[in-house]
Amino acid sequence: MEIGIAGLPQAGKTTLFNALAHQHAQVGGYTGAEPNLAVVKVPDERLDKLSELFQPRKHTPAEVRFVDVAGVAKGMGQESSAAVLAHLRTVDVLLVVIGAFTAGRSPASDLEEFELELQLADLGQIEKRLERLEKELRLGSKGTPAERAARERELAVLRRLQPVLEEGRPARTVDLSRDELREIASFGFLTLKPTLVVANLGDEQDAAPVLAALQAHTGTVPHTAVLAVPARLEMELGELSPEEAAEFKEALGAGESQLGEVIRCAYSLARLTSFFTAGDDECRAWTILTGTNAQDAAGAIHSDLARGFIRAEVIRWDQLLEAGSEANAKKRGWVRQEGRAYLVQDGDVLHVLFNL
Repeated sequence: MEIGIAGLPQAGKTTLFNALAHQHAQVGGYTGAEPNLAVVKVPDERLDKLSELFQPRKHTPAEVRFVDVAGVAKGMGQESSAAVLAHLRTVDVLLVVIGAFTAGRSPASDLEEFELELQLADLGQIEKRLERLEKELRLGSKGTPAERAARERELAVLRRLQPVLEEGRPARTVDLSRDELREIASFGFLTLKPTLVVANLGDEQDAAPVLAALQAHTGTVPHTAVLAVPARLEMELGELSPEEAAEFKEALGAGESQLGEVIRCAYSLARLTSFFTAGDDECRAWTILTGTNAQDAAGAIHSDLARGFIRAEVIRWDQLLEAGSEANAKKRGWVRQEGRAYLVQDGDVLHVLFNL
């Protein structure tokens, strides 16, 4: 999964990037044309406990790739803005950082300003594509009947999105079918992406009023969530040893870290889920779309497992821990035999039986 970190200049985007990825990228008005990139192991207590049970040679968590781009704001120039936002068109989730630590600034107004830049970027793409499609269809450009039908379908979806963006609403407020989403997938519309809004707090700032203001602004917009994180504090804590960090948090009266919640929330917004394979060789987390069947989940492990799929032996991770071993779990009748149509659930441990 890829998470794109974006927002207005000076919001603390790179500070949060450093905290999440344990990096030391330049902070304080980062303006680089190329984004900061980092791959992060996804913390998962369930996988940790499975590894404690099996003591495998390899422990392999799932991974998330963070893409941290320069700030985007009104007046920076259309070309500059487009160059920055282009890096976000392929990510799975947008993480929009709102600087809530500066007195006198309105987090909701900052979010509205940044959202407008995304809406204008999407609207610009739509207007250019509509002009071309309408011309091609009007002139009867060369192409097969199937290609013409595809253009007409694309045109219909874009015409649904255009007035919504013109009204200042994100594209994800439009209820599109899977087929409609496929028609426009290549555009990477920014306001169509699941969006996690993160309020960047001061070290001892009260999160409640900030969250209330941002949640009131986002309202019922689908595929949107709001969190609050003291990014600078989290970055500094990440540079300390676990013992020093615990002492520092105790001195400040700080609560538990919210960094893990950022990744968990992004997973939920992207409709991703995790299943596990566990044994003496390796305990590993695998990431799939929610609603993936057992055969396709097997393909996430290796294409051969999907091609030769027979069945999957499935047990909940917590039941496997309680049983203490696969053998005991089978004696208790907790290991289920599931066919290819079984929808893999978050936390399932799979053993795939196959034959080529």
